[in-house]
Amino acid sequence: MRFYLDGIVICWKMFGSSRHFVHCLMVISLFMVLFIIKTITCFLDRIFFPEYQNVEVKNPVFIIGHPRSGTTFMHHLFTQTDEMAAFCSWHILFPAITARIFVRPVVRFLQRRGMTTIIPEETGHGVGIDKVEEEELLFLHNHDTQFAVVLSPLGFLEDSFDRYRLHDQMPDDHRICSARFLKSLFQRHIYYTGKKQIFAQTHFSTHRIKTLMEVFPDARFIYMHRMPEDTLPSSLSLIYNMVNLIWGMHRFTPEQIARFFDYRYRASIDLYRYFHDLWNNNDIDKNRVLIVSYPQLQEDLMGVFEQVVQFTGISPSESLRKAILHQSEKQKKYKRIHSVRPLEDFGIDSGRLKIDFSFLYGKKPFCSGES
Repeated sequence: MRFYLDGIVICWKMFGSSRHFVHCLMVISLFMVLFIIKTITCFLDRIFFPEYQNVEVKNPVFIIGHPRSGTTFMHHLFTQTDEMAAFCSWHILFPAITARIFVRPVVRFLQRRGMTTIIPEETGHGVGIDKVEEEELLFLHNHDTQFAVVLSPLGFLEDSFDRYRLHDQMPDDHRICSARFLKSLFQRHIYYTGKKQIFAQTHFSTHRIKTLMEVFPDARFIYMHRMPEDTLPSSLSLIYNMVNLIWGMHRFTPEQIARFFDYRYRASIDLYRYFHDLWNNNDIDKNRVLIVSYPQLQEDLMGVFEQVVQFTGISPSESLRKAILHQSEKQKKYKRIHSVRPLEDFGIDSGRLKIDFSFLYGKKPFCSGES
């Protein structure tokens, strides 16, 4: 509960006794309710569904990399035929088996009424209660992801900035416990769905790849690589739209907004740098990591698909192969429907970007084995 109380205190400091504080208090209260439901129902799972604890999480696949590097595309590509144990949005909101028993009828009711949209596509990342969503959000339940900063007022304050970064460098009891928490949610989901293969999108968990390798010794990782001049305008625009939708950007001062996006920019440098250094210093098992570049997705989707299948050992159905073949034709005509702001809108110019990300320029960033 401390996380939510901190959020309330921060909102009070920023807004005082104003309608903006009331708005933030209502949003935080909603998240508090979800946290309480999660805590109680996960405990009840141990009583009513103890068998889930015996479920093995075999050969999970984690998609990592900077947001807007193709992680979502890759995730949806392999989960579109419902063969994988992927999480829909409502699964993420209610990860406990006990909770899902009561929530599932509500989801079906909303599906029949066509009332499933949570966030519209125009923001840059549409979210529906019955649509597959990124599993990194599961860490919101133990407040151990950058999403806890990106999607809350904590992101506007400097003293909270370093709390959710570089998970591999956290104390062993914290980092291992957090990864085991994720594993317990995977066990529940496999038990609930009956599907065996976890294919998870966890881009901020690039910072915990060593920990995930330790907790999931047979896991495979797909690192999506796209240069920052392409990812940053899109990812910062998406963050702006999301924060505006949830909290309302008009509630914050220009100084607070500038500081918020400076923090996000610095976090992006850290994410790129961390994997770059791990790879080039041979600090991870490269045999368990496949690097896929964004141009590969654009130019040879079927080739990437076959490469991922061979690397992960996934056994795709014929329907999945046909769906991806169809997607390879469809994407040639794709046009985005959301607008992307230039980096200058966030106080960043191309010269600064080239300097700050100089480790990615001038040579192949993964010269010892880039795919």
